[in-house]
Amino acid sequence: MQLSYQKAKPNLLEAQLGTRALAFCLDTLFLLTIIGLIEYFTISSNEEAFLLKSERLLHLLMGWLYFAGTESAAWQGSVGKHLLGLRVVGQSGDRISFRCASLRYLFRPISIFVLLMQALTGTKASSHSRLFHDRICKTRVLS
Repeated sequence: MQLSYQKAKPNLLEAQLGTRALAFCLDTLFLLTIIGLIEYFTISSNEEAFLLKSERLLHLLMGWLYFAGTESAAWQGSVGKHLLGLRVVGQSGDRISFRCASLRYLFRPISIFVLLMQALTGTKASSHSRLFHDRICKTRVLS
């Protein structure tokens, strides 16, 4: 007779929008600290250009690798999400692929734009609503 044991998944809920925003702020602070340290200890290409420096492409690449890498890793979330007990899952509740995490990163600015438009027009967003990038990539953020 053979017995098998399957670990039961705890009942997880959709993460609150405020918690997700706080996690994003923590991640942004972490990334800006890393980028600031790199910029402090390296020579910039053009000190007079603030936004159009050639290093900005490197910063975008770092952000993409950070978010896509951490959300598709075993932690299933970035450092900010991990600190707040959140994780990103696919439709079946499993870990997402690097490709899916990359798409989430690319579509995230659209979600932020939609949230800003809702705030400006007074439209109330549901606190448990799945954001645009989650709907497109068929992912959920659970707490």
